[in-house]
Amino acid sequence: MGWRRQERALAVLLIGALGAWEPACAGPNLWTDGTSISTGHSNRGRLRRPAKMPEKGPGYEVPQTWRSRGNVYGVEELVAAVARAAHAVLNRSEKALLGVADLSPIAGGRSRWHRSHQSGRDIDLIFYAVDDEGLPLDPPTTEMIHYDAEGKAYAPRRTVYTETGWERRRFDVERNWRLLESLLADPSIRIQWIFVSEGLRAQLLDYAVESERPTWAVEYAKVVLRQPADAPPHDDHFHMRIYCSRTDRFHGCVDRGPVWHHEKKTFKYSGAERYDPVRWRMAMALPGLAGFH
Repeated sequence: MGWRRQERALAVLLIGALGAWEPACAGPNLWTDGTSISTGHSNRGRLRRPAKMPEKGPGYEVPQTWRSRGNVYGVEELVAAVARAAHAVLNRSEKALLGVADLSPIAGGRSRWHRSHQSGRDIDLIFYAVDDEGLPLDPPTTEMIHYDAEGKAYAPRRTVYTETGWERRRFDVERNWRLLESLLADPSIRIQWIFVSEGLRAQLLDYAVESERPTWAVEYAKVVLRQPADAPPHDDHFHMRIYCSRTDRFHGCVDRGPVWHHEKKTFKYSGAERYDPVRWRMAMALPGLAGFH
């Protein structure tokens, strides 16, 4: 067999082996593991091969207003983590239903509703609410409802709600904390921000401390729960943003803003990251994978 024929045969064998192994990327935007790719900044970015948030799932739904916008795409790890968190809350509360609002357009980039949400790493989550008797309410279908520092629904100046019965809504601090704790504990993502108003942030942290929730979760929440300085106070929904995965950073994903102290070693060193989507998928297939935690 000539050397060219041997070379071609070897190439075929290598391609077959690599295909079975599902390798990560070999060059920016050229060869990937087949999962979603986030590129650029959250306010100036794009999205390739996105995951679509299903309209409904165990413990959540995308209400009609946001379903019609079509901003239901994000990186795979974000979409899956939110679905898992909603399911976890449902397991503790039979009637809990999370409203999932905007992620990103199908290819990322700008939309008429957001300056960010451009690279598939942002998601808006509508607060869980209860009525005056503490019974869970379904998420609003037409608009987000604002809550004051005491957790009571209110209408800001010049706001006229079309949502029926909005006045009886109350911020459900227990289920909203359960959602946050589930997201903070998810090993497939690393959270940079969860934007929320100062008043509601205080309610959530007070509840967590009084309920003796794990110290790590309370301290983690203190870092990432913030009222943004350059945007509305977010007293009507959580806006969560996750860091770029290492795979996506290779493809040009760029994190804006701080890298929190507890994340610095992850960014500095080349060791495996717990949120890396390739390792996450492998760990699901091989639970004993070394290095996964």
